[in-house]
Amino acid sequence: MTTYGTILIPVPLEQATPVLREVCPAGYATPAGPRFCLVHPDRSVDENNVFALAGPISAELGAPVLAAFQYDGDRLELEVWRDGVRAHRYDSWPDRDDEAANNAPVGANPAAFLDFAAGPVDSHRLASALADTPIDAEDKDVDGDPGYVWAQALHWDVLRALSHPNQAIRRAQWDYYHMRGAPQALSEALDSTDLVVLGTAERPF
Repeated sequence: MTTYGTILIPVPLEQATPVLREVCPAGYATPAGPRFCLVHPDRSVDENNVFALAGPISAELGAPVLAAFQYDGDRLELEVWRDGVRAHRYDSWPDRDDEAANNAPVGANPAAFLDFAAGPVDSHRLASALADTPIDAEDKDVDGDPGYVWAQALHWDVLRALSHPNQAIRRAQWDYYHMRGAPQALSEALDSTDLVVLGTAERPF
């Protein structure tokens, strides 16, 4: 499964763009509904990963931001930053490399994510997702192991519980490399005015 990193910001893209152009050395930004936007940084650039950018963006915008990094379908990390300071960290599989360790998520506190709600919150789905306890049968491991089969589905359920529409959730799982590598598909999914090119990144279409 593919890896991706994005930052969700509860500020409209047009309002956030000047700060994003200043802070992000390379990447893209897209709208995620009328009140939210997303940053898709180029992770190959030093100090340009989602966790390094989240602090400066939150400080400059004066708004909380939610940085998400999903690794290879196995692990979802989420960080909430406010005023340049990390306020909360979630890790769905903190001991991924230790077979003998407890695999329970850390930071599974639904209240930490309420600033990122786009509408009414499905509290049960949010708590279940963060606890790595999928509600929907198709997200459960067919071998009977607890937890989500894929971390993308966990991330999807977190954002779904926060009332984000499917289109915005799909964009929240777009990595910079996916976007740059599939210009035709990207142009079909986005209007040219919906894509903001940041720093040294090249426009994909």
